[in-house]
Amino acid sequence: MSAANSNPAPRILVTGATGRLGRLLVPRLRERGAVVRAFTRQVANAAALADQSRHERAPFEVAVGDLEDRASLRRAFEGVSHLFLLSPIVPALAAQQIAAIEAAAEAGVRRIVKLSGSHWTIEPPGRSLSGDAHARIEAALAATGIAHRVLRPNAWTQVVLARLAAELAAGDVLHAPPGLPRVAYIDARDIADVAVEALLDDADDAPPGPWVLTGARAVDHGELARIAAGLSARPVVAEPLSPQELAARQAQAPSPYIAQVHAQFAALIGAGEAATVTDTVERVLGRPPRRIEDFVAESLAA
Repeated sequence: MSAANSNPAPRILVTGATGRLGRLLVPRLRERGAVVRAFTRQVANAAALADQSRHERAPFEVAVGDLEDRASLRRAFEGVSHLFLLSPIVPALAAQQIAAIEAAAEAGVRRIVKLSGSHWTIEPPGRSLSGDAHARIEAALAATGIAHRVLRPNAWTQVVLARLAAELAAGDVLHAPPGLPRVAYIDARDIADVAVEALLDDADDAPPGPWVLTGARAVDHGELARIAAGLSARPVVAEPLSPQELAARQAQAPSPYIAQVHAQFAALIGAGEAATVTDTVERVLGRPPRRIEDFVAESLAA
């Protein structure tokens, strides 16, 4: 899909710029000539991001504020043409992001890309706290009439498999979810690459509706273990967690709300909801998604 844009370089406000995805997105946008303004409460992290994403043609700006502070939102949107909307899962998620959308509409922002929840958390409604919140935000965004694109990434490779490198460093056992569900993991770098195209393609002629982002195939921990064994010549195996062990992990969440959200995610993944594969990444980027084999190799190297 072409990302041609005949307009002057966009000034893009990025919320969540200092987080996992934002740190990937900001330098990619600047490499494409966009002016990026990071909206953040963490000035030190934003300064570090500026150092990591230097680009002589693309200025980097910082807007200090909070999604619950309407005055800081209004200041942040001055002169902004595009918005990338991302924020952490919290009880106030819907209220916070809808406030940002309203401020963007007031400022005349002409394009919004929202990083939403996984498709299976949103549809059908009523089975995920975060999914229902994202659905309310998506509805509010559609009601503005602003040109927009919603990205619904599947389970993030770097999040769901965050323990993989440590487990491979510690031994030859991968602790798997009960039932060994198959998951079409999506690499965070692919999410960032798609987000760039969604933001910069003002002449977007793609079909309406959310972009559901997945990897090229679904795998379970048994296959992850076989991949790791083949790459390392070690007897790597997958051992499912017991329900008690899984509950103990979920109890480590920073709040009861997040623990409940994680439990809902685990139940849906365990039911096979994250196994569906789409071709969206290849259609948008003109290349296949990053391979899970390469992520396992990176985890072994780490």
